Amino acid sequence: MDTNIRNKFITNILNVDDKDIDSLDCIDDSNGNLTLTIKLLRKESDVCPACDKPGRIHGYNTKKLNHSIFANRKCIIIFKQRRYKCVDCDLTFSESNPFSKRNEKITHETKINVLKDLKRTNVTYNQVAGRYNITATEVQRIFDKHVNIEPHALPEALSIDEHYFPNSDYDGLYMFIMMDFRTGELIDIYPDRKKSYLISKFSAIKNRTYNDKTHTSELSRVKYISMDLNDYYRQVCKLYFPNAIICADEFHVIKNLNDYFDNVRKRCRRNCDSDLYIYLLTKFECVLSVDADLDNIGKYNRKLGRYINYRGIRELIFEAFPDIRIAYELKEDYISFNRTATLNNAEIELEKLIEAFKNCSIKEYKAFSSLLINWEKEIVNSFIVIEGKRINNSFIESRNRQIGSLIYNANGLSNFKRTRNRIMYCINKNDTYSI
Repeated sequence: MDTNIRNKFITNILNVDDKDIDSLDCIDDSNGNLTLTIKLLRKESDVCPACDKPGRIHGYNTKKLNHSIFANRKCIIIFKQRRYKCVDCDLTFSESNPFSKRNEKITHETKINVLKDLKRTNVTYNQVAGRYNITATEVQRIFDKHVNIEPHALPEALSIDEHYFPNSDYDGLYMFIMMDFRTGELIDIYPDRKKSYLISKFSAIKNRTYNDKTHTSELSRVKYISMDLNDYYRQVCKLYFPNAIICADEFHVIKNLNDYFDNVRKRCRRNCDSDLYIYLLTKFECVLSVDADLDNIGKYNRKLGRYINYRGIRELIFEAFPDIRIAYELKEDYISFNRTATLNNAEIELEKLIEAFKNCSIKEYKAFSSLLINWEKEIVNSFIVIEGKRINNSFIESRNRQIGSLIYNANGLSNFKRTRNRIMYCINKNDTYSI
């Protein structure tokens, strides 16, 4: 390779202008590792930090820097750094350099590459360390120093949820997550979801942002809150978000309903003496699920001794177990209500359903009717539409899965502060590092 082209290539790698280089040697060893020995021309800007006077050369230091900008290939810079002595005050000081800060052994470019890689949720600290020939501890140190995500301003529409985090160095089993319902941007993550902890955090926000003239705080900005069926979340939100309408997440209500219905099926199976119907309730529970395709082409069933499709199997179950038929029809009625009701008619329709569940003969549904009564107002509020989308927790549940994937890929994390910063750094598109 032509020397000029080679030097041009190397100076691009080093992010140093060719005219600023005094000497440059490159050694490419048998393992493919690069060692670049460089000496820069003296700069007029290198003056005494105490009196701005020039210094005379007082010797040289050899600074060894990790410059692994190539994935899986080690690159070392040997920087011959001048040591100056001020002509006026005799203070000694080092030559400035474009590679790294004082007392650092990793170059700026390496740090930037590390931080860019850590933006991806499926990348671990160990993987990045191996890619750039540094230790996982150094990768974590780089991340902790250059990524510190501040809490975002509370939005008009807020979604809240939690994520299981048992290995946290903070005394809490669950993280508390806040997200902008409109954008999916994470607002903040707290190390604990306990009521006392949330009260202390929201109290601090209120005290810090309270306006004596308007009698409002940042908490007053929130107009809607979507949450699961957690009663103390509701208590805290009513206390600290005075302008917010609380909405119960529709999917959590449906999940509870499906669980109660499944308990009916299990009870009937448990109390059944017929091997045939135990078989049908176990093998074909899918025919009792919502939106099941029942009109498939019939298949021969050896236990029944005839051809039958899913609708036929469901009818056999209904004939043998009247409780399952009643429970199924009520379940379908609620799911239909959840899909078709509007904010204008939701309250009336829900009251009808509450009466139906309360007065039915299915003992498992007594608890569900109590749940509907307890959360009636919040369920009705969940039919509020914001920018064409019904308010619910589906978006934050999606974020929760991303968080779970990040923690799983890392084989578990424990440092909460680092984990919080990593989650927000990875998931929020505009959250970034600072060098």
